[in-house]
Amino acid sequence: MKLTWRGMAACALISALILASLLFRDFLIEASLVVVLVVVLAEAGWVALATFKPETKFRLEREGRSDSRVILRPGQESLENVDLKKKVGGTAELRGRINFLDIKPKKVHGPGDFAIEFRFKTQYSGEYSCEELEVSVAGPVGLFSSAATIPFALKYVVYPRVLRVAAAAVRLLALAEIGETPIDLPGVGSEYYEMRSYLPGDDVRNVNWKASAREGELIVVEHMKEVGSHILLVLDTRAQGYDEADRLASTFLSIANSLWAAGIDFGVLVHDGVRVTEFSSEEDQRRSLRSALRAAVSFTKLEASPEFLELVPMRSSKSMKFDLGSSDLFTELAEVQNLASRSALEGADPWNTAAEYVRSSQTGSIVYVSSLTGNVQSLIELAWESRHYRNVEFIVANPCEDATNHAPYQKLARALNAVGVIYFRGEPVDLARRILAA
Repeated sequence: MKLTWRGMAACALISALILASLLFRDFLIEASLVVVLVVVLAEAGWVALATFKPETKFRLEREGRSDSRVILRPGQESLENVDLKKKVGGTAELRGRINFLDIKPKKVHGPGDFAIEFRFKTQYSGEYSCEELEVSVAGPVGLFSSAATIPFALKYVVYPRVLRVAAAAVRLLALAEIGETPIDLPGVGSEYYEMRSYLPGDDVRNVNWKASAREGELIVVEHMKEVGSHILLVLDTRAQGYDEADRLASTFLSIANSLWAAGIDFGVLVHDGVRVTEFSSEEDQRRSLRSALRAAVSFTKLEASPEFLELVPMRSSKSMKFDLGSSDLFTELAEVQNLASRSALEGADPWNTAAEYVRSSQTGSIVYVSSLTGNVQSLIELAWESRHYRNVEFIVANPCEDATNHAPYQKLARALNAVGVIYFRGEPVDLARRILAA
């Protein structure tokens, strides 16, 4: 039990009354002392009783569901409405034992039924859970407060972004065993795909001015992606923290999935700035996608779990419906994780490897996924050679830069643009879409 500031003031008053009664022997002073002592003791007794077996005085009930587990993606918010039944007076303050959990209102006064909002949102993947909440109870007068716990389970499972993308990659690999399913992708071409809102970097020639005037915002027409170019997809695994790694892996694997689905030949090169850790040429698309998936799984330390299937969306097309139960996704992912065959290029210098590959292959584009961490001089040299000697389109995708941390990347972006690099930044899923439409 703790004294509040009012309780401290009451103790000071008691001390003053005791001193005054000893000095003056006045009946009114002594009567006041007795009254104050009775109030203080009664308040202390009330708080003690209110926090004794708190589950009988406080009860939390969920609206519409009984399961305490909520599955989220980074940045996604969970809002849960809970009924609090409070059988005692005074003030009660609820406190969660989970980071990033916001409870409103935190304080409720008097007995009755109260609607409580539980909001949870975080950018960091992981499991956030507790089996009970802390309730701090203050008496009617507010002299004392005491904390107790009430049973109420909360469990927020925040999966990394890459888990959903990895699930899609596994399903694409499984589909290849039973026949390919066509996928529509936006890009440069003549056949209409869809109309959407304008994004920075879009070609103004694709703006539909009539639709823009009607909607009150710029509307862009997208066309079907024309297949035929060869692409080298590069992942630079230099990252600061798990969130950056998750963003990089999600962007990299999203692009690989889309290239595979569109039938575009692509190779994969993964490096850590010093050596190549994964390589696959454009001669075998399946091997390239497996290499991309394996790199993403290894880079983010993603493991197969019972929850993996929960994030795999049902997939259908005009020609077929794919039953998740017909393919063992766990086995496929395990094979990707444990695949023993490695390219002879693994361990080589990444910059020389990429340059030699561009010189000897039919690569028309390089898509370089990176947070631009560390020295980027080698990247600029590779981009310069690719653009000016081989006429290879060079795209840098940075999913770790956004409006909140734009300043540190301004000089790097200018340096890349100076050598003819197309620079994209933004959220992983949006980045993959924009790059394929470029």
